[in-house]
Amino acid sequence: MTETKKYEGSVIDRLERLPFSNFHLKFLLMLASGEWAETLMLLGNGALLALVSTFYGLKGALAAYALPAPFFAGEFVGSWLFGYLADKRGRRSVFLYNQIVFGLGMLLAGLMPIWQLIALFVFIGGIGVGGEFPLVDSYSSEMFKGKQRGSRLALIYTIAVTAGPFIVYITSLTAHIGPLSNGIGYYSFRIPLWIMGIAGIMVWAVRLRLTESPRWLETHGKFEEADMITTQIEEKVKREKGISELPPVVSKSDPFEKPTRFKDLFAPDIRTKTIMMLIFQILQGGIFYGFATFAPSLIVDKYPFNNPLGYSAIVFLGFFVGSVFNVFIIDKVERKWGIILSAVLSGITGTLFAVANSLLAVVTLGFLTAFLLWNFSNFFHQYQAEIFPTRVRTTAAGFVYAWSRISTSFLLIIIGAFFLPHGPLAVFEFAWLLIAIIFVDLAVLGPKATGKKLEEISK
Repeated sequence: MTETKKYEGSVIDRLERLPFSNFHLKFLLMLASGEWAETLMLLGNGALLALVSTFYGLKGALAAYALPAPFFAGEFVGSWLFGYLADKRGRRSVFLYNQIVFGLGMLLAGLMPIWQLIALFVFIGGIGVGGEFPLVDSYSSEMFKGKQRGSRLALIYTIAVTAGPFIVYITSLTAHIGPLSNGIGYYSFRIPLWIMGIAGIMVWAVRLRLTESPRWLETHGKFEEADMITTQIEEKVKREKGISELPPVVSKSDPFEKPTRFKDLFAPDIRTKTIMMLIFQILQGGIFYGFATFAPSLIVDKYPFNNPLGYSAIVFLGFFVGSVFNVFIIDKVERKWGIILSAVLSGITGTLFAVANSLLAVVTLGFLTAFLLWNFSNFFHQYQAEIFPTRVRTTAAGFVYAWSRISTSFLLIIIGAFFLPHGPLAVFEFAWLLIAIIFVDLAVLGPKATGKKLEEISK
């Protein structure tokens, strides 16, 4: 039975008029907490891989994908599944269990005696957080006004990216804890896995306080609940700002959308965007994670006696600095051109990083590459979330992002088996091919999005 809408305008327009408040800040921090937990593994898998591979004596291609491939394969399953569920059942419903799956998976992985079982539970943990990126991107885009949407999401990822240098630094401290095998301690990688597990469970507990997305409720005809949640938000903002009335609602948006159907991803109004983002996502993981996964190993190989994981933590600090920088530019630069420019510049600095022959140059160029790649990441996460209609936003984001997870697994195997043996420069030669395809894909097929309301972009 369809409810009757009893309020003026739509919650979309009501949320657009709200000033930034403590409600928005708390909401932002609850989303950022989950991204932080996931990023522990996303940016820490390279350092963990170096420890696991050395401890168990893994060689060749196996040493390149023992952990990253299972994790990204798990994210493939989770992105597709949770993205669809978030559009069918609601944003909050997914948040009620995805982080608990991640947390338990990582805790159990740290208890396993052999690398195969570690990989299995890392795969399960990957399923848990598979929907994290598309869901957070979509949910944040639905709650913040158009002209500030990018900077708010960039702030979420700025908080999240601090997990990268943190977990790499932790691995540098734990490398020799416990009985040694091939010079690596038994607990070297287990302690970081347990930290990830505890973080996931803590995030799950914090997120129990999240409410459902009013935009999702309204587009599904649940007007009474959408109105109730939006009214509560409005009252909180008024009390905080000390005002009795908010600016009037200017009703421009039609809240009605058809129910979520997977085949709608290839409907005439969405098809081009879906294909464009599929091409992008299938290739982008080779650029971003090719660097994030193999950079620690490259530094370890070149400078094994100079605390290489400590220097890797400095390189990974570039992700954080890049994200801070991006907060100030993301809403001033057209998203698709921001993606393209940061990809090209990271290709240049990454190539120089590969051929540098001094520790200072390697660390500096690695830092710059990380700086540019996180700008690349922030731009595309916001872009991906805002170009699709609300009815299929997380289904679409989850679907295309899922393919990046499985393609990243294969790309890392390809890089490790066919390019890395020929030296780090060969890795970036392959990355340039991916960058060239992405350039053409976005330049030709990508719509403009910066500063527009979600409903304007999705038309």
